Amino acid sequence: MFVERKICMNVNVYLKWYNLAALMLWGLFVMAYAGGGCVFDDEAMYLLAAAQGVALLEILHARMGWVKSPWLSVAAQVLSRIFVVVVLGLYYKKVTHPLFVYGTFIVSLAWSITEVVRYAYYLMQLLERETGWLTWLRYSLFIVLYPLGVCGEWLLIATAVAQQSVWLSPFTWVSVLVALLYILYFPKLYGYMWKQRKKKLSPRLEM
Repeated sequence: MFVERKICMNVNVYLKWYNLAALMLWGLFVMAYAGGGCVFDDEAMYLLAAAQGVALLEILHARMGWVKSPWLSVAAQVLSRIFVVVVLGLYYKKVTHPLFVYGTFIVSLAWSITEVVRYAYYLMQLLERETGWLTWLRYSLFIVLYPLGVCGEWLLIATAVAQQSVWLSPFTWVSVLVALLYILYFPKLYGYMWKQRKKKLSPRLEM
């Protein structure tokens, strides 16, 4: 019993530091991107890669049962985003099509707002300082930002495939795989968030 309690305490401390670090990375990305006039440059690329890259740990968190999210859904979401980051890293200097630029802006906006709010919420929850307004933001902004982010991601992928003329390359096949993952998991993830919203906000709305 003592060992289990100690492990739980250590996991709790780790998760606090993880969420704080992730929140800071996303904050740095927002400052670099917005401060640069929403122009996607090398600094923004490095910070985005770091901020999204650490999310790979969330697959482990879910698989180990440290958080309550279903690990397969977490893996699908994280890996699809990592693919989008790879696309950005490979093509943001090469693809000049306006749709790619719009996709970059949409993804940067949707991801940044979502993740800053999400990590701030988790951190406050772990510190037992959860606030009503932050909870509302966490379980309301996704209604618009989640579909918006998906649209931005596919603008990036589609324009990169089209302009680079790589229809029969491994990149195209991976894009098809990611598309299948979205078709499979987006309705589940979106529906899951609606259920969580109802669970978290219904008591407050009734008050």
